[in-house]
Amino acid sequence: MYRVVQKFQAGNKYCVSLQGDAMLLKNGLRLKDEMGNVFTIESIGVVHYKNIKDCERYVEVFLKGNIMNIGKHLRLVN
Repeated sequence: MYRVVQKFQAGNKYCVSLQGDAMLLKNGLRLKDEMGNVFTIESIGVVHYKNIKDCERYVEVFLKGNIMNIGKHLRLVN
């Protein structure tokens, strides 16, 4: 399960900051929120943290989908 920390627009795309196991995510995976909306990971980025363990828990992702109506939690979809 991933918690949506924040969302912001970067150019014509939307980036979402997630808290959860960042090591499981990769491009092309699909995530679903509690309202049933499905999103596809387009790109993943990890920002610079002072504590290296934070890189395993926090990640920034560009998602395809209706980001304006994204829920508070996401989970992996098979």
